Amino acid sequence: MSSNGDNVQIDSPELLTRQQRMRDNVFTAVMWAVYLYLWVPLVSLFAWLLGFEFAYDVMIRSGGAQDLGGILFVYGIIVLVIIAMVATWSLGNLLRYGKMRRRHAAAELSIAQMAEFFEVELAAVEQLRSTQSVSIEFDAEGRPAFGRYTIDN
Repeated sequence: MSSNGDNVQIDSPELLTRQQRMRDNVFTAVMWAVYLYLWVPLVSLFAWLLGFEFAYDVMIRSGGAQDLGGILFVYGIIVLVIIAMVATWSLGNLLRYGKMRRRHAAAELSIAQMAEFFEVELAAVEQLRSTQSVSIEFDAEGRPAFGRYTIDN
């Protein structure tokens, strides 16, 4: 039996067309937007609670609108420092790791080598490579059972 069970994934993003990559990126962005939208009520509640306490402290306890400018200035400086720290960290990582390719491509195989390895006819491998959608069954050892495949056109 295969060590990874039925969880077989082929990770070759360079084989995707530009349209497929764009579709996947748009779908990912939409799903993140939906996820963030689901947090809006909770974030709004906390912002309202914190904002109410903040406004009460500044306007009633601290002396009014004169101190509001000073407190907002300090908060603005803190936010800018945090943004600068994250930007510096990101730039450092980009300079350090940006040009490294972490995924190394396997050696190119000829169609004849693939046909020999999988023990199928050369024409079958060529037909499988030329289609866009293929369903392949796997045997108990996790090897493709090329005698049992369907090509969806």
